[in-house]
Amino acid sequence: MTRKFRLGQSRHAQDLDHREAYSRERKSDSKRRQQRAERLETEIQANDPEALLRLPDPSPWLHLPEAILVTRHSQWVDLELPDRSELRATLGGKLRGVKLVVGDRVRYSPVPLEAADPSLPQAQVVAVMPRRSLLKRGGIDDREPWQLVCANADELWACAAVVDPPLRPGLLERAQVLALAAGLSFRAIVTKRDRASRKDTLPELDPLREQGVPILETSAQSGEGLDALRALLSDRTVVLVGHSGVGKSTLVNALLPGQALRTGAMSRWGTGRQTTTSARWLPTPFGGTLVDTPGVRTLSVRGFSRDLLAAVFPEFPAEVLEDPTAFDAGDDEVLDALGLDYPERLLSLQRLWLEMQERNPNQNVFR
Repeated sequence: MTRKFRLGQSRHAQDLDHREAYSRERKSDSKRRQQRAERLETEIQANDPEALLRLPDPSPWLHLPEAILVTRHSQWVDLELPDRSELRATLGGKLRGVKLVVGDRVRYSPVPLEAADPSLPQAQVVAVMPRRSLLKRGGIDDREPWQLVCANADELWACAAVVDPPLRPGLLERAQVLALAAGLSFRAIVTKRDRASRKDTLPELDPLREQGVPILETSAQSGEGLDALRALLSDRTVVLVGHSGVGKSTLVNALLPGQALRTGAMSRWGTGRQTTTSARWLPTPFGGTLVDTPGVRTLSVRGFSRDLLAAVFPEFPAEVLEDPTAFDAGDDEVLDALGLDYPERLLSLQRLWLEMQERNPNQNVFR
């Protein structure tokens, strides 16, 4: 029996990626595909990253009431009013192409209802106010240079589990870059602390401790650190990021029992299962707001300035920060000359430095 392959699993998949594969087809079958390949055989369209983030002038609408965007749907948005009640609204014509994100302050105008149905939009968003901060991560190519996370936040919390999944300092370094670029204060939250011995001092976090980055160890099971987190949530907007499986939703449920967010166990491969699929705007009884984001595999720093690396890796001299790839991380003499307490930090610096200059890491011009 001839084996059937799913799309992307064919043994000829690599050949089909190139336009020359089309020449082996019959002329009637390949003409359209060849034309499409010729159109795509150009560099991916580049957009001005800053122009994509510009907002229309809101001055004509300042007399209208203000609200906070808490959810973006395909056809409408959900707004939080000053009394923390919610209102569903549509988008004005000039905003349909604008990149809106959770936390945006908007101006809205009431619209007449055609029927007494509360599920229908009851307002129309007509303007977006200037953002005092914008948390974003790098996109996949020049067509989509940024992925927006949250607007007008005050602090970024990066969650890292002690075990299941193991603590990965690389995500904390990336989160620190994103926080610096957005002008947010940064804090590392260690989860599942009850799963490890107290003798384990978590040396992976020593570089952050030396920088004075606040680190809070927590456990949703024992309640350790939860009171301190509740105090930190008073009158501020905090964004929570981390890998899938580190326990973000479990931590949120412990802090805000009324939310009842869905949680998931580790997969058979030792990775987390994603249970949060979109950013959640969660008002707290402490006066602040917690923004729970979906679990990530990585936080891209593509497109960010390399000048931020000096604050994330302060132990390196200027000549290393100028071009870290000129130094061999596997050469003991180089490491001894640099006097590094944690040699793996040089590898981390090199990875981020190279990623910040990448143009189109996922580019495939023939498909």
